[in-house]
Amino acid sequence: MPTSKALPRSLDLLDPRLELLCDAYLQAARVPGASIAVVAGDRGYHYSYGVKSILTGEPVTAETSFNIGSCSKAFVSATVASLVAAGEVSWDDPISRFVPELQLYDPEVTRQVSLRDLSANRLGIPRAGLTEFGLDPSLPAEFVFENLRHTPPIHPFRSRHTYVNAGHTANAVAVGRITGKGFIGTLRERILEPLGMRATSGGAAARTELADQAGWHCVADGEVVAIDTVFSDQYLGGGGMVVSGADALQWLRLHLGGGTVDGKQVIPREALLETHTPHTAARPGKDILSLFHPTAHMGAYALGWAVTDLEGHPMVIHSGGDFGIAAMTLIFPKAGIGITSYCNTSGRGTIALPYALAACLLGLRTRDWKAYFEAAAPSPAPADETATPEAPLDLSPYAGAYVHPADGPLVVESSAEGLRCRMDRGYRMAFTAVPAGEHRFAMRFDSPEWRGLMANVRPVLAFTMEEGRATKADWVVDPVHREFHRTDPGSAP
Repeated sequence: MPTSKALPRSLDLLDPRLELLCDAYLQAARVPGASIAVVAGDRGYHYSYGVKSILTGEPVTAETSFNIGSCSKAFVSATVASLVAAGEVSWDDPISRFVPELQLYDPEVTRQVSLRDLSANRLGIPRAGLTEFGLDPSLPAEFVFENLRHTPPIHPFRSRHTYVNAGHTANAVAVGRITGKGFIGTLRERILEPLGMRATSGGAAARTELADQAGWHCVADGEVVAIDTVFSDQYLGGGGMVVSGADALQWLRLHLGGGTVDGKQVIPREALLETHTPHTAARPGKDILSLFHPTAHMGAYALGWAVTDLEGHPMVIHSGGDFGIAAMTLIFPKAGIGITSYCNTSGRGTIALPYALAACLLGLRTRDWKAYFEAAAPSPAPADETATPEAPLDLSPYAGAYVHPADGPLVVESSAEGLRCRMDRGYRMAFTAVPAGEHRFAMRFDSPEWRGLMANVRPVLAFTMEEGRATKADWVVDPVHREFHRTDPGSAP
């Protein structure tokens, strides 16, 4: 039988300051709707904010499900942990035993890489190209697995933390193949149903399984706009889970309770706590900012979670994002506090709220967490680097067809506005590239999804020239890049 799932209490019953903080931070981040869940002392509290979609105006409730992006990774590691506890798999089994499609740059690493390596983000490869994010969602996960071999490592295998979405998806696929029930089927049987989490699904299945869902939004060109929701199994496990606020309370109780909720053991304590155990060193303030904030004393990646501290309080944490959503999960095991913040818009501004709630509950000094994270965020390139030259530029030497073995074709055409570009394997990946220096062009995306996502960075297309003609186009989002080599014999398609 599933555990009991009592109606959540209003958040202001825990502390009247909390809802005020929610309103202030969510308004500042221009979030249309949010679901905030807090567990303190095994009691659950919830706050529903705003609307599911600006198109309908329907209010968010505790039963409204939100896409939680990379907070999904912990659902994978918890499911693997349940299989490990049952003796059906080992964390140190090679992934090739279950997902032979996964191919890395070094064949020897491909042979060695284990489920543990994938959930611990210690492959040593960077977040580069469409195989990391932005691929056409109709392509299968196996396409991504096979094409990881085209991403060279930036660190030795198992030496330190580098973030790779596809590794978690590979573990989700492995779970489904081990049990024969698919990832969602296995997750539901072993975790969701025992916890009574009936407003949770993921990937393509979430489109039809969950009637009450928040829509997606982004801030593009200064305006909040509604965008299409994406449902895909391509990155399920790395992202793609859809969870309600009421279900989030059960998820938090599971982790705070060491795998036991209402006296029922869902996952053995030792197996679950392995997912909270540091595996790979990370650098506070230099690696992913939402996970490893600048004044943390330590940072490490565990299995589907990051582990760090907040002013000395041990913290298990993950963030999540996609084109139209943002999510955060913070767990303070010693304090018995858990927080989830699910928002139906993307953007850095959503990071601050759960930290502010945690600081309030832990009795920490008052801080403007929005200003804290804004000050820590890397600054985009100076505006003068994207200035259009006074004299007209002959764009024909850049026009042509280019290709990357994983990310596919990049088509570049000359136009009066600049270089018109498209990447056919990308999701709505069309843009105009305007001069931004010698053989460098700043990208201006057509779709609101990409304009919103790139609002705080300045991606550049940099060309290599030989005999007055471009032979290579380098997609640069500092510090990573992707090289596309010319394939056409002429100067224009």
